[in-house]
Amino acid sequence: MYNTLLIEDRGYVSVIEINRANKLNALGEDVRSDLLAAFKDFNSDPAKRIAILTGKGKAFSAGADLTSTSDKEVDIRDELSNSFHPILKEMVNSKKIFISAINGVAAGAGMSLALACDISFASRETNFIMGFHGIALAPDTGLVLILSRLAGAKARPYLLYGGSFSAKEAEEMGLVQVVDDPFMDAIELGEKLSNGPYRAYSVSKQLINQSLYYGLDDFLQDEARLQSDLGTSHDFREGVSAFREKRSPKFTGK
Repeated sequence: MYNTLLIEDRGYVSVIEINRANKLNALGEDVRSDLLAAFKDFNSDPAKRIAILTGKGKAFSAGADLTSTSDKEVDIRDELSNSFHPILKEMVNSKKIFISAINGVAAGAGMSLALACDISFASRETNFIMGFHGIALAPDTGLVLILSRLAGAKARPYLLYGGSFSAKEAEEMGLVQVVDDPFMDAIELGEKLSNGPYRAYSVSKQLINQSLYYGLDDFLQDEARLQSDLGTSHDFREGVSAFREKRSPKFTGK
């Protein structure tokens, strides 16, 4: 059904695994299309209660797939508004519970999706990488809103000028639970929640996200507009070229 995902049916629980290990599960157009369809299918299925999102291999997701970006000008506003943002909204607006099992790298928009889940388990080796500033962009896919409201001032330096933080640091910020086997912990919790007072859990999620994500639509519109402006800059073109050529970018601030 999906070219880039593996779906495992475990009763009330669905495991959704990004299956692009050779690209560190980067979020190319094909992956994003499959994720949006899979989330819509999950949310519309009355037999499903819990989704577990994970990645195949050594990474959860490396974020946007820059290797698939053509030399022509990228329409970032369109990509965000019609692809990345709808995926995020399927997660946070759902009445069902999403759990992430984070293995290895979670970068850029991949970090956004990992932390937009209602509960996140991470391996001790997990590394969270902002990534955006390296190609002269700001954080997107709701990451500024997510980290600002979940971690507050501790997240500000990473949001402002990038960098990375470890699973331990993420746990100290209240973002994840660090465990030996995030997938098995996610399965165990998913089965427990799906067989408990599920309606109470569902309403709790809705109230939490009403508080956490208030103003989300307006925020994402501003994000798409501002990121689109950055996408026309010299520094963005230089950042993408440097990434492809595996060299350090020469930014000018323009």
